[in-house]
Amino acid sequence: MIKAIGFDFDGTLIMSEDKKKKEMAAVFREKFGVKQNISRTYNALLEKGYTRDAKVTNLFEKYVKRKPTKKELKVVADHFGQHYAQSLSQCPLFECVNMLKELRKQVRFLFLLSLENKKEVMKVAQHCGVAQYFDEILGGPTPKVDNLEHVLRKHHVKPSETIYIGDAHSDVLASKKLRGKAILLGKKHTYEQLKEDLEADFVFSSLCDVPFSTLAK
Repeated sequence: MIKAIGFDFDGTLIMSEDKKKKEMAAVFREKFGVKQNISRTYNALLEKGYTRDAKVTNLFEKYVKRKPTKKELKVVADHFGQHYAQSLSQCPLFECVNMLKELRKQVRFLFLLSLENKKEVMKVAQHCGVAQYFDEILGGPTPKVDNLEHVLRKHHVKPSETIYIGDAHSDVLASKKLRGKAILLGKKHTYEQLKEDLEADFVFSSLCDVPFSTLAK
């Protein structure tokens, strides 16, 4: 029986990946004078499961040719966080998020887990009206594996009783590292590749295709 279901936020419940790339490119252009290739490189980093600071450090090393200082990391975090939240003011949620209300009645524990800053995720989730459905909202700078481990330990849930849903290979890897079940979303993924390389339990084109009424039983 599945007792806990977790959701990634960006690309899973809310369509925001393009906005994140644009905002990261904007902060590097405005604050550090880097005008090209940030969006492309940032996009490549999304699949690796890096925290935001790790992504920024990677971008600094590649384009500024050094590691960022703590002050520079804060500059990026403040600028990106403010503009990211503003860019999502219209709440581009997937239509089927209304299933969260029913799903909340079927499982013991629902959690939202993102790599983005926890405070920003909470702010956007509250603004978009979905925060009320989650028992806990988790995010960066804590890595996803550590947050998933926290869920299992704090709420006394076995890995086999947990499903984590995301749109990146890193989401599958994080769940599988703790022997939990994983659902990967996205048309670009192939079932054969996932079973061979990542051992994903399920793959669906989008959140709207997931048969929650069956999985939660």
